[in-house]
Amino acid sequence: MLHDHPSFRERAELQRYDEQVGLVYQRTLAAILTWKLSLEDVETCSQRFWDMHKDPALVLDVGCANVLACHYNLFLGTVAPLVRRRKDLTPLVERALAGDIIGNFLLTEVGHGLDILNIETTATKVADGFVLNTPHPAAAKSVPSARDAPRARFMPPTTPLCPKIAVVFARLIVDNADHGIHPFLVHTSDAHGMCPGIVSQLLPPRSGTSPLDYAITSFHHVHLPPSAFLGASLDVPRDHHSLLQGYIWRTIVGQVSMSLVALTGMKMTAYLGVLYSLRRCVRGTGPSDVPIMSFRTQQLPLLYTTAIAHQFTSADLATPIRRSLAIVYKTTMCRLATQYYREVGERLGAQGTFGHNIINKIEMDMRGFIVAEGDLTVLSISLYSQLLRNKYALPSPKHAVSLLARHSDAVYSRCADLLGSFTEGHRDEQFNNLVLPQCQRGVLALGCAYAYGCARDAGVPEPMLELFECAAIKQDPSWYSEHGGLPESVFMLKEDHAVHSALPHIREYVDSFGVEASITAPIVSSETWESWVEGLQTYDRIQEETNIVQRSSSYQAPQ
Repeated sequence: MLHDHPSFRERAELQRYDEQVGLVYQRTLAAILTWKLSLEDVETCSQRFWDMHKDPALVLDVGCANVLACHYNLFLGTVAPLVRRRKDLTPLVERALAGDIIGNFLLTEVGHGLDILNIETTATKVADGFVLNTPHPAAAKSVPSARDAPRARFMPPTTPLCPKIAVVFARLIVDNADHGIHPFLVHTSDAHGMCPGIVSQLLPPRSGTSPLDYAITSFHHVHLPPSAFLGASLDVPRDHHSLLQGYIWRTIVGQVSMSLVALTGMKMTAYLGVLYSLRRCVRGTGPSDVPIMSFRTQQLPLLYTTAIAHQFTSADLATPIRRSLAIVYKTTMCRLATQYYREVGERLGAQGTFGHNIINKIEMDMRGFIVAEGDLTVLSISLYSQLLRNKYALPSPKHAVSLLARHSDAVYSRCADLLGSFTEGHRDEQFNNLVLPQCQRGVLALGCAYAYGCARDAGVPEPMLELFECAAIKQDPSWYSEHGGLPESVFMLKEDHAVHSALPHIREYVDSFGVEASITAPIVSSETWESWVEGLQTYDRIQEETNIVQRSSSYQAPQ
């Protein structure tokens, strides 16, 4: 099992930041050698592909999860369909599958964010191949803006900590003419460091998140052989937008694969919070200590987190994922997860604020994911606007008469009625003012209805279903109060009934997640806490005097 590998048992929080980043790549190699995905697994998104992304060990190091997602899904996922007609790619793919080289995916640029149709990196056709160039600093490959178009990997980790290769998107220039944006295969670093003409500028650490060597990458007259071209044709494309969308379709898979890490984080959060709350005791006015789990304020976030994790665990994610459903899944999973990470973290007091206890760090990591592989707000606007304009339709949730499905239908109907009243349709200023702010609400409502219906069919325990329904109601309490027959007084009783039904089984519910063996948080038990404290750097008078003696014995006076 991956969590048994020595690299995942190291206490990263006690290391320097650069050592932690190095550990990320040790863990990445361990994951590659443990899971041993085949090219077929990657290309078909097999069950094993999804299972790897659900490995609980990846929650301990989301930096590692990011590298694996980029390496397998974006890099190898882009190259895999080409191997059948490009046998020259086979040796490279075999090296990547063995972990001898790590793949990246360089799409967005500093100055354009996710406005990928206007990227400025160029690949100029010459007699013996191409010349890859970053024309100015704003065209360097890096951070996407959260307000632009809806896809990308951001801040690709390109520093030369190991041999790396990338799919780089650039504007093909042939005889001074623009022939569209295409992918190119570029070796960025080898065993000796950065490859000639490629510059990787290491960014400072992101606050509170798992460490990784995020960087700004630029190219300075880098010569590429003809075989570096991974595009469909050197000719001018008929439809620039459709061509580019075809190249980057694996970003859709990424929306789900990284959401699976958020789901596993929910399981760990619930398990860790429950165990800590059961063993942590306080003494009130009575004669004996009582566990903090006895307080309703402690029970609610833990029960809600457990219930939400049970709903999404029931979904079948091994089937092909359409873009629209991927957006619904990502939006629903990430919005609920980040909310309850925070609430459970607060119920753990000061312990919940430290990264070594997982919850605070996974929340920060998922906040980063919210704007990676497509910003949630932009994705929701794009999807819901098309649904409202009848560009296409999504399947109805199972159990369409449920309260959550009725809510989803009502949000959609209200927005559709508004759109129908605008004289200029979706181009009307009122569409921007009144409908766009409702898009994410609508997607979240649809996602909750999907999750509830799938969970009920999968046999999720009734108390978990009731609690999830309460969690969904809390996302839009005004509608349920006005139209769902649930004023505040009635909802309080509904919630109380759900808690009483679920609480006696809470340990059983969290044990069923199967994450216990992977958890390294010190507060999970008294024994792990004591062991962890023994490894901390210690200062006391005896140690200080010993250090003084050691420094004195090694001191040499200047000549």
